[in-house]
Amino acid sequence: MLQRTEIWHADYNLQRRDNLSDLPVEKAVFGIFGIVDDEPVNCRYVGETENLQATVRQLFTEPVSEGLGKFLTGPWIKMLQFLEAPESSLGKRKELVKEWEGKYNPAIDKEGEYPGYYTD
Repeated sequence: MLQRTEIWHADYNLQRRDNLSDLPVEKAVFGIFGIVDDEPVNCRYVGETENLQATVRQLFTEPVSEGLGKFLTGPWIKMLQFLEAPESSLGKRKELVKEWEGKYNPAIDKEGEYPGYYTD
């Protein structure tokens, strides 16, 4: 079942909120999105993992790109959308990543913004 949750890392918000320990320690396919009206929008990243909790925590401290680092540590509210897949093979998760990439079109610029999306 597809799940969603805002994600918070204590080192990167003024309220020192952190809910990363609440994430499952399971194999999963996931996407990191912005939020508009409580819905995930403007997908910044899609990936797969053996351990969702550890991977998301690591992305905050060791992002795969400059833009993702700025997004995760910046003022944006971030939503994690994920599908737990405890019995899945790496091949199956990679297939799901390709499907999600086609569906959500992940993209991010160097400033952490979704390309072409700017608000006044």
